[in-house]
Amino acid sequence: MTLTDTLLREILARFLIRPTAITPCSVGLINATYFVDSDEGAFVLQRINTAVFKNPRGVMENIEKVTSHLIKKGLPTLKFLTCDDGNNYLDCEHGFFRVSRRESGRTYNETTPELMEQAAEAFGAFQYALTDFDASTLVETIPDFHNTPVRINALWDAVEHADQSRFTASVEALKLARQFAAQASYPMTLLERGDLPLRVVHNDTKVNNVLLREDAEGLVLDLDTVMPGSLLFDFGDAVRSGASTRPEGDTDYEGFTVDLPRYEAFLKGFLKGIRGTLTPNEQKLLPFSMFTLAYELGVRFLTDYLEGDVYFRTSYEDENLVRAMGQLTLAKNVFFRLDELSALTRKYQFPQ
Repeated sequence: MTLTDTLLREILARFLIRPTAITPCSVGLINATYFVDSDEGAFVLQRINTAVFKNPRGVMENIEKVTSHLIKKGLPTLKFLTCDDGNNYLDCEHGFFRVSRRESGRTYNETTPELMEQAAEAFGAFQYALTDFDASTLVETIPDFHNTPVRINALWDAVEHADQSRFTASVEALKLARQFAAQASYPMTLLERGDLPLRVVHNDTKVNNVLLREDAEGLVLDLDTVMPGSLLFDFGDAVRSGASTRPEGDTDYEGFTVDLPRYEAFLKGFLKGIRGTLTPNEQKLLPFSMFTLAYELGVRFLTDYLEGDVYFRTSYEDENLVRAMGQLTLAKNVFFRLDELSALTRKYQFPQ
C-alpha cells in the first residue's frame, strides 16, 4: 500500500504529532522510514515490514523491555512514542507503525580502527547495562536466527532439492561447508547445555548501527532483532563484518581474512564497554565467534542460492554463491589463525 502524505499525517496524528515536513529515508532495505519535523520535535516514523518481522508486537514488546531497562541504568537509548491507544505502536489497516524521537549524532559506514573501537564500546556498554536483565523474558521474534546447526540442516535440505546447474556450481562452497560444520556448531552446543550464559543479543552489530555523538556515549540503533542468545553472536558478527579484509560480494575469495588492526580495535572497545563481565567461556571464544558467524552467514547465502535466491536481494544470478564463497573462505582463514587471534585477545581481557 502506498503511503501518501495525507495518510502519513493521519498516522502521525495518532501519536499526537503535527508534522511540518515529512521526508522519506532511502537508507535501509526492510522497513519504510520517514524523517518527521514538527513543532513537537524531530521524529522517525517507520512502517514495519511484517513479511520479515511476522510478530511485530513481539518486536515492540522486546524493545520496550530493553529500552526501559537501559533508561533505568542511565544509558542512552531509542525512545518510542505512545499511540493514542496506549501502545508504543499503531497496528491498523494501513500497516504496523511506530515513532521514535530522532536523536542527534552521526552514523558511519566506514570501518576504520577508530570507528570500530567507538562502536564496540557502545555495544559493550549495551551488554554491560543488560547484565542483570533476564533475557528469557524476551520473545524470539526470528526463531533460530543464529542456531548454526539449524542453518546447516537447512543447507543439506536445499542440496536435496536444488537445481542441477546450481548444485554443480556450488561444489567448492559445499566442500567448505562440510569441512567446518562440526566446529562451527560448537558455540550453540555450549549455549544449549548452559555453558554459555543466555544474554540479550542485538544481532546486528555493525558500525553503522551506532549513533556516535560528540562528548557523549554512543547510542545503539536498530533494536528490531533484540532477542535472547549468546554474546558471541554480537561480537562475532561485528568483527566478521567490520574486520574482514574484503567486503561481502568481493570475488577475491582467498583475500578474505581478518584485518588485525580493526579486530584489535573492536576487541579493545568492546572489553572496555562490558567492564570485565564476560564469563571464562565467553572470553575464550571471542575469536572463535568470528569464525562461526562468518561460516553461518556463508551457509545462509549458499542455502539461498540453492533455493533460487528467495531471501537475500541479488543484482545478478550468482551473487549469493559469490557471497557464500567469500564468507566461507573468511571462516576457513580465520579458523587457521585462531591461535594468533586468541593470543591477541588474551592481551586485552579484563579480570572479572
